[in-house]
Amino acid sequence: MNSSTQPQSNDATRSLASGPASVSQRQAERFAPQLTRYLNVAALQDIQDGFAAVTGLEAQIVDTDNRPITEPTVIDERVREREDALRMTLDADAGGPLKERFDVPIVVGDRRLGSIVLTGRRLIETEAGNAERFAQLAERFGIGEQHREAFCESVDAFVTGREGEAVRFVYLLADVIAEVCRQDIAVRQRADELDTLYRLGVLLAGQRDLDHVLKLVASSVVEVMNVKAASIRLLSEDGDKLVPAAVHGLSKRYMDKGMISLHESLIDLASLDGEVVYVEDMATDTRVLFPDDARREGLGSILSAGMTYRGQRVGVMRIYSHETRQFSGHERNLLQTLAQTAGAAIQNVRLAEERRAARRVQRQVTLAGQVQRRLMPDGELVRYPFAVAGHYEPCFELGGDFFDYIPLENSIGLIVGDVVGKGVPASLLMASVRAAIRAHAEDTYDLDSVMEKVNRGLSRDTLDNEFATVFYATLDTQTRRMTYCSAGHDPALLLRDGEFIPLDQGGIVLGVDHAAEFEKGVIDLRQDDVLLIYSDGLPDAMNFQQEKFGKQRVMDAVRAMADGSARMIMKHVLWELRRFVGLNNQSDDVTLLVVKMDEGFDASI
Repeated sequence: MNSSTQPQSNDATRSLASGPASVSQRQAERFAPQLTRYLNVAALQDIQDGFAAVTGLEAQIVDTDNRPITEPTVIDERVREREDALRMTLDADAGGPLKERFDVPIVVGDRRLGSIVLTGRRLIETEAGNAERFAQLAERFGIGEQHREAFCESVDAFVTGREGEAVRFVYLLADVIAEVCRQDIAVRQRADELDTLYRLGVLLAGQRDLDHVLKLVASSVVEVMNVKAASIRLLSEDGDKLVPAAVHGLSKRYMDKGMISLHESLIDLASLDGEVVYVEDMATDTRVLFPDDARREGLGSILSAGMTYRGQRVGVMRIYSHETRQFSGHERNLLQTLAQTAGAAIQNVRLAEERRAARRVQRQVTLAGQVQRRLMPDGELVRYPFAVAGHYEPCFELGGDFFDYIPLENSIGLIVGDVVGKGVPASLLMASVRAAIRAHAEDTYDLDSVMEKVNRGLSRDTLDNEFATVFYATLDTQTRRMTYCSAGHDPALLLRDGEFIPLDQGGIVLGVDHAAEFEKGVIDLRQDDVLLIYSDGLPDAMNFQQEKFGKQRVMDAVRAMADGSARMIMKHVLWELRRFVGLNNQSDDVTLLVVKMDEGFDASI
C-alpha cells in the first residue's frame, strides 16, 4: 500500500533557522494524526470491504472525530458468491447480532490515528437454527438420519460463535493498519531528514561567514531532531578548551559559563573520540559539570557528538530535550551525521578564509617582488672599455640575492650580494644592505672602508643569524684598474689567457662581527679579460640526480664563449645551467655578472 502523499521538495535557499512557531507548525503538519496521511482512502476502503467479505459484518473506518473516512461497503455479486460458498461449506447463518458496539483504535506509538468501529449489524442475513437448511447441508455431505440432528446442532453452535472471531480479527486488522502506518511514518521521517540534510548541505556550501554557518547549523539541528535546544562548541587553537560558538534555544545566562576545559569534561572527551554520549538526566548525572544550571534551564536529557573533519577534531555538538527522553539508535546516528556535516562545513569555511587571506598576502608578495625587480638595474651596461651583463633569477617571488651598478666619477661600481635565507625576510634584509652600500659608496672610494661601515650598521640592526655576503668592485674607466672587496662571498673569477684567477681579497660575512676588518684587492685588467661575479646559487644548482652544477662547469661554460660579448657569455652560462638542471625545481636564487674588457669595441652600440 502506498501513501497518497509524497515528501514535498523545498527551496534549498529557504532558511532552516525559522522561529519556534513556524518550526512547531511544520512539525504538527508533518505528524498530524490523520489516517489518510499514511494510507489513501482507496486502500482503507479495500481493507474495510475485505473484512466485510470475510466476516459478513458491517464495519466502517472513521477518523479521530468519528467522521467516516470510507464509504459503506456494498455487497456486490462477487462478495455474495463468496458468502454463498462459505454457507454451503459451514452454515448459512452466523448467530445473533452483537450485543455491543466495538471501537478498535488504530494507534502508532502514543498517537491515535483513527479506529475501526464494529457495529454488529449484518450485511448478509443468515438463518441460524434453520433446520431445513442444515438438513440440506447434511444431505449434501451424505450424513445419515441418525447423525443429522447432532450435525445440525454442532454447525449451529459453530456459526453462532463467529462474532467473537470477528472481533479478534478486527483487532488484528487494526494492528496491521497501525504497523503499515508506523512504517510509513518512519519512511517519511527518513525522507524529511535526508531532505533537511540535503538542504543544509546546499546552504552551508554557499556560506562564507563562519558565525552565520554556526547559527544555521544549531537552529537546523533543533528542527530536524525535534528537541528543545542545541549548542556548538569549537576547540581552541591549543586544543585544550571548548569555546562556545553557537546556540539555539538556550538562555544567555546558561551559555555565559564560557570555555570548558576539555580534560574536565568526560562527556566531551568521549564525544571527540567518536562516541555519541547520552545523558538521561542532566540534573543527576555525575558527568555533567553544571547540573544546577541545567535544572534552572529546564533541561532533561542530552545527546553529544564530536565534530571532526578528515580525522581532525573541530568541536562538539549537543542537543537538549525539555524533559528526560530516550533517544533511538537512529536518532543517535542522525546526530552523528549532522555533527560530521557541520564539522566539514566549519572547516571548509575556515579553509576558505585562509585561502582568501593567503591570496591577499600573495598579492602583496607579488607587488613586493615587482618592486624588488625594479631595484635591479637593466641587464646590460656599456661604458668604454667595459661591457657588463647581469642576470637575477629568484627561486621564489621574493629573493635574497641582488646585483647593482653604481655610477661613480670615472668609475663603475659593481655589486653582487647574497643575504641568508629566502622569501620576505631575506628580501627586506637585501634591500637594507643594498641601500647601505649605495649610501657609503657615494662618499667613500676605499672599498674596505665601505665594507666596514656597512658591516657595523648591519651588525647593530640584525639578529645573530642574519647576515649577508657581498662582492663589491669598482672599474676605473681611465686606468682599467679594478679594486674589489669580497665580504664572505664566493671569489669572483677572472679569465685571462685561458686560465682563471680567483679574486678572494676581503673579509668575513657582513652582520656577524661589528669590529671586523676588511681588505681590498687591486688588479689591472687587460684586453679580452672576462670577469665573472656570481652567487652560490649558480654552482650549487642541482639536477634530478642531486648532482651540483659545480664551479668547474661554470668555468667551462665561460671559457667556451670567451670570445663573445659579455651578454653572449652570460647567456651561454645560463643555457648550460638549464641544460644540466633540466626540469628540477630551483632551490636557490641565481645571480651573475659578466664583465668583458674590449678596448676595440664601439661604445655607441
